[in-house]
Amino acid sequence: MVNLQMIRKQKGISQTRLAQLSGVHRVSIVRYEEGRTTPNARNALKLARALGCTIDELLSENKNLPDIEGKSN
Repeated sequence: MVNLQMIRKQKGISQTRLAQLSGVHRVSIVRYEEGRTTPNARNALKLARALGCTIDELLSENKNLPDIEGKSN
């Protein structure tokens, strides 16, 4: 999930902090970012909410995302 890592870094959030904000284990976040597994619907929603983006933006194959820093939930 390249977009997860890209969005997380764009927001300046560490994997540990994202785990705290989302309630998703850091090890799971690492696995998602490395493409070893994909999040279930519940974890995708938690991550999207914590990052202030949509699930579509998070899971999309499109690597050319719009600037989402100013976006809010």
